[in-house]
Amino acid sequence: MVGDDQPRSAPFAVPTAGGELSLTRLDDFPFHQAPAPLPLPADGDPRFNDGYYFGFFTEGQFAVFGLRLYANTNVMDGFAGAVTGGEQRMVRASRALRPDVEALEVGPLKLTIVEPMARQRLELRENPTGVTFDVTVEARSPAFFESPDIHYRRGRLLNHVLRYTQLGRATGTMTIDGEAIAVDDWYSDRDHSWGIRASMGPTNPLRGVEPSRGDPRAIRIWMPFDLGDRFGMFSTHEDSDGNRIDFDGHLHGPGDRHVELVDVEHSFRYLEGTRRLLGGEFALTDAEGGRHEYEFDVVADPACAQGLGYVRGWQDSGQPGSWRGAEYVESDRFAVADPSTPAGPPHVPVERRLGVCEYPARVRDREGHEGMAQIEHMVYRPYRPYGLE
Repeated sequence: MVGDDQPRSAPFAVPTAGGELSLTRLDDFPFHQAPAPLPLPADGDPRFNDGYYFGFFTEGQFAVFGLRLYANTNVMDGFAGAVTGGEQRMVRASRALRPDVEALEVGPLKLTIVEPMARQRLELRENPTGVTFDVTVEARSPAFFESPDIHYRRGRLLNHVLRYTQLGRATGTMTIDGEAIAVDDWYSDRDHSWGIRASMGPTNPLRGVEPSRGDPRAIRIWMPFDLGDRFGMFSTHEDSDGNRIDFDGHLHGPGDRHVELVDVEHSFRYLEGTRRLLGGEFALTDAEGGRHEYEFDVVADPACAQGLGYVRGWQDSGQPGSWRGAEYVESDRFAVADPSTPAGPPHVPVERRLGVCEYPARVRDREGHEGMAQIEHMVYRPYRPYGLE
């Protein structure tokens, strides 16, 4: 939240609509997008949400933090934890969004927007996992605004999401089982997205009698990277034959130089017989015709998105943004180092586990610049170019 030392509510505000709507300090700003107090959106879709993902990492260590608001289901929820010592330790928390809509905290998680678009503080306080942290993330790159994700299915809007990605560095302290670890200029990335997402909010199946091609996406690759004085990111989805479905990307630096990207070629390496990413090469083509080549190696144990609560990773098998009561906290820890078994929270049946998909990696370009990246590598169905089943 902004201005953490100020009162959270306006005591002079008189509720309206029979006491069902209340004002907050946010309503003093001229940013309303609907004839209602903030944070009510103009769209009443229960899947509408707005929130953040943060990752911070170094070789051998990987921590994550996320927080999201669902104004139409009256929910704030989030996740935080770390991948360390071959296991993922994660806490997930949910609460009633109202009346405390301005406090960006839920359970042991707290987010403070210290300076918008420049500095954020992430806190994971005492919880059953044995992992806590208090770090500040400072931006190193501009926020890369991505193209909208818009999908329709059987005549109905399935997804309409806006997102920006930003690279930074994290500083502070992380404690694991009582042992303090200095977070000293670790690499960091963050994603802020908002809109309608079919995978969030109460489940509402899309049924109908007309033909539908379904979801053609077989693989997703999202990779923000920091090479010191130059930064970049790209995201893409491809079908089972490797045909490009969408692509977004940017390169920034050195200095103020900025180019948009138009394509990617990739050649990845996997642990034999698995979907476990080990490293590889990729080449980016910019809008001016330039080609930029890189190689990377995974340098820390990866994370499983179901541990973050995605893809029915909550203990009730519900989606993020579902009502779980006025205050609710759950946690788990599970192995991620063994590629022979799909990783996932222990309450998720093995046949429904997605395995790991978030990888910290060391990245190098052809000119010798080196840094790190987070690679989101999601395989949804068979991907024939790499023989992934």
